[in-house]
Amino acid sequence: MSAAAGPRRPYAVAAGLVVVAVALGALFGVIVARAISGYDITRLPDPSGSTVTVGDRSVAVWVSPRDAAVSCDATADGTSRKTLTSTGRGLSLSDGGRTWRRVGVLSGEPGTTFTVSCSGDDLAGVGYADNPRPVRYIVLGVLLAGTAALLMLSAFVLALVTALRSRADRR
Repeated sequence: MSAAAGPRRPYAVAAGLVVVAVALGALFGVIVARAISGYDITRLPDPSGSTVTVGDRSVAVWVSPRDAAVSCDATADGTSRKTLTSTGRGLSLSDGGRTWRRVGVLSGEPGTTFTVSCSGDDLAGVGYADNPRPVRYIVLGVLLAGTAALLMLSAFVLALVTALRSRADRR
């Protein structure tokens, strides 16, 4: 190993850490962009009584505009029990120029069908979609951002220590 290659190695490691940190940030951006772009709310054909089937995850029932006075109920087919769970959280989002408010969630085994019936102001703006999981992206973001920050800090400290050592060695 040459004398010149020795002092440069820590800088190369620091640069590699920065590249990995930036790659983690880009990965998070791609994951979030795919999640957001793939979320479409399907309008109920007949808001006063339409069938919705649960897939791999729960189904959210949405109302647009966000402040519409619409109430919805859902009954699992083959039963008479009301099963629309009010979320209690004011989750809203924009899709195709409309702002939607989640009014409830349908939970059940995959393939379970529900009859959703709504009443109120503007029944043209009632739809459904897989229930979004924002907590997943918040946790993922915190983990990736924390890891990226630690990598950046490590790269900075490594470069700083290397610079200070080489300066001290020259004296």
